[in-house]
Amino acid sequence: MSTLNSVAQDFHRDGYAVVRDVLREEDFTDVRAEYAELLAARAQQWRAAGALTGGEDLAELPFDQHLVGLTALPGFDPGLLSELDITLPHMPFTSIRPNSKVHTGPAVLALLRHPRVLDVVSTLVGDEISASPNQHVRLKLPAPGGPGKFGARRGETLHAPTMWHQDAMTQIPQSDATTLVTCWIPLMDVDEEHGCLLVVPRRHEREQLLPWPMDADTVADLEANAVPLPVNRGDLVLIHKRTPHGSTVNRADRLRWSFDFRYHPSAEPSDRPWFPSVVAKSVKDPDLATTDAQRWRADWDRARDMFVESGQMVPGRREFAQLVAESLISRWESGDVPALSGSDGAGA
Repeated sequence: MSTLNSVAQDFHRDGYAVVRDVLREEDFTDVRAEYAELLAARAQQWRAAGALTGGEDLAELPFDQHLVGLTALPGFDPGLLSELDITLPHMPFTSIRPNSKVHTGPAVLALLRHPRVLDVVSTLVGDEISASPNQHVRLKLPAPGGPGKFGARRGETLHAPTMWHQDAMTQIPQSDATTLVTCWIPLMDVDEEHGCLLVVPRRHEREQLLPWPMDADTVADLEANAVPLPVNRGDLVLIHKRTPHGSTVNRADRLRWSFDFRYHPSAEPSDRPWFPSVVAKSVKDPDLATTDAQRWRADWDRARDMFVESGQMVPGRREFAQLVAESLISRWESGDVPALSGSDGAGA
């Protein structure tokens, strides 16, 4: 593993750092098993609800092969993959429902709180560490039809190319001063064919965020200066909240599976205060740490119930919300609006 001093130096100089050989294969055993069980349960639920047909013979395969097999079934809705995520629906204007699903299992919590991961993170945020609820499992499926172009994500699906962005873009202004570090953890070797991360070094030094939406010149500049970050299972990628990054489609024939967690000093404001944070580590009071996955799940259930009972939609930063609103308006203007079955739209 890289020396912790060199990690901090690389991160502050370049806006990112790749830390090699932090985790071992056995550190992923439990989370692999947990996700295999989760997918088997979800697939049964999807079949019972009429959202999935077939694929029962895939259930004994490892999680990644099972998932790829299910998504290849005719009519599979990739939006279902959001039910495997470790956060509730998070886009501005989303209405959270009583049956909205989030996965908060003990193996994910253990990975989020892994001592060697936190040893690395503590060099950047200190020893009183909280994990933001802005957390995700990334399930980048093989691109249908072969090679594709770099582009935007499609709605809430988890498999599409990830557009250029900075994590600071989705922070609410109240947390602009928070030291927020993204920790990206691959569960497999990831190279350029597989859709590895792309970053633009040293752009974190610019206080001005990228424009919303991004114009062609900005995208061309980012692509011209992008650096790919191929990594191996067990490596960590640390990213500054103002570092532009994204990824291309997965041109390999296997799933690209990773987690990203975002850590900040516990005394500083969360970037999503309406969702529950986790105290990952506290030297001052170790009992503050969230070690019980059932308690973690109960916190998420309370957040879901709060949104359902209040009737409020998920909020977000003004610029990000405006971008989402413009996307919705464009869909409506193109005719993508709900219609009653059999209705010709004529008035009574």
